Amino acid sequence: MKVIIIRHGKTQSNIERRYMGCRTDEDLLETEKSSLQDPGIADDDLLIISSPMKRSLQTAHIFFPGREVLEADDLREMDFGIFEGKNYMDLNGDPDYQAWVDSGCTSRIPDGESMDSFIKRTMTGFSNAVRTAIDKRIATLCIVAHGGSIMSVMYSLFGGNYYDYYTQNGDGYIFRLEVDDAGDFAAAGTYDSFCGRVHP
Repeated sequence: MKVIIIRHGKTQSNIERRYMGCRTDEDLLETEKSSLQDPGIADDDLLIISSPMKRSLQTAHIFFPGREVLEADDLREMDFGIFEGKNYMDLNGDPDYQAWVDSGCTSRIPDGESMDSFIKRTMTGFSNAVRTAIDKRIATLCIVAHGGSIMSVMYSLFGGNYYDYYTQNGDGYIFRLEVDDAGDFAAAGTYDSFCGRVHP
């Protein structure tokens, strides 16, 4: 199975480097809508699944106008708890924030998620998406989600460092999965980068 996983386009919070997680349902910037380019995916045998957040759904509909887009709640961005909507300048001197940073951003955020729980949730959403594609006998799965969601999937499939898989808005990765008769899957080979934005 071929998988294309794309990060949503830019929002105002992205520009301001705010922790915009699953609690902030923010629209794409108007200027960003013209920066997202045709991804060149003309495959009719394509299943499109998006996070239900507006920034992901809007990106999916720009990339794939007129196509059905299914929603997967588990592919939402991380729950940043008490850090939601703030950036590092707002949080400077906050002991809870410093403790989270000192943990490598892996510990549980107060009133939010830990990295482990977020990765587990995201991979549940990804596994369900793969099984939906299998059930529908569709050869190409396209997921439109968030930076954290993409890092979670790529890290889980390919290993290495979680943050190595950070990708710009509108960009992502293409790879293949080996799927067995039971519906279990694993990465088949390596991955390629996907560019879905007109970069300056």
